Parts: sequence; structure tokens; C-alpha cells
Amino acid sequence: MQESPAVRDAWLEFCDRLSAGDVASFDRVVSSDAATLVIGTAPGEWVRERHRLRFGFEAEGVGLRSRNPTAHEAGELGWLTDEVDFMFPDGSAMDCRMTVVFHHEDGRWKLLHMHASVGVPDEEVTELQRRWAGAS
Repeated sequence: MQESPAVRDAWLEFCDRLSAGDVASFDRVVSSDAATLVIGTAPGEWVRERHRLRFGFEAEGVGLRSRNPTAHEAGELGWLTDEVDFMFPDGSAMDCRMTVVFHHEDGRWKLLHMHASVGVPDEEVTELQRRWAGAS
């Protein structure tokens, strides 16, 4: 494995194109493989369906601002970790941690898997989960 400026650049392009709402670039930056998956921070947010994956590019005001990407590659797989600001349409932002996997296909690195998490103390998460369980 080696550090990968190319994977880092692919991530920065993904963030830029998503933030610009550039739907036309979706197929250029996101893998077409059936294994493509995005796991978000919301409960049940596991997205595999292509039309749902594309939604982030279609949603006005949604964006990702990369702050600290570190990328590596080995063969046809690349991976990256980052701390990002996830921007919402109302102008607010959420501090997220990202793990991203890329696959080299069609001569370029494309996002294959992304997992976002939010750093929340364990005791706060367990309290929230107790409240959510009581609400159902």
C-alpha cells in the first residue's frame, strides 16, 4: 500500500461536484458497481439504490467540505479518511468523520463505499437510543 494523491484528488473532486449540485458528473465520480454503498449518520441510512445515491447531487444546498484527507491505494482499491463539514440547505453544518473506499474503473478512481459518523460520547448515544426505543 502507498499514499495516493490520485485517490485524494478523486475525493476532492467528489466533494466539489456534490457541493456544486453537478448531477451530470455523478457517473464520473461514483462507481456503477452493485456493491456501491453509502452509510450515513441517520438511523437506517444505508443507501445502495442508484437513484437514492444520486439524490445528494440533486439536493440544493447540500455539500461536503474536506478538512483533512489522507489517502492510500493498493491495486484497484483506494481508501481515504477525512474530517468534513457536511453542509445542509439551511446553511448549518455537521462535523463528520468519513471513511471512503474507491475502485479504479474506467481509467479513474470512483467512490465505491462511504461511511459517515459523528463523534458523540457513548453515554449520550445510549441515552438517545433509549429515548428512541421508548418512542416507538
